[in-house]
Amino acid sequence: MAEDKKLYQSKTVWTGIAGLVTTAGAYFAGEMGLVSAIQTAITCLIGIFLRQGMLKG
Repeated sequence: MAEDKKLYQSKTVWTGIAGLVTTAGAYFAGEMGLVSAIQTAITCLIGIFLRQGMLKG
């Protein structure tokens, strides 16, 4: 069941982590500006922490 899952077993969390890594790579490669990178990273973090809150709540 969903309550028995660890945080790292969630596909949503792994998608958020992949988004953060991709965002960092795009920024450092010069494909994305700083403001866009920050906005995308915040969106990824919101997804991770929202999922964590749903698992605990």
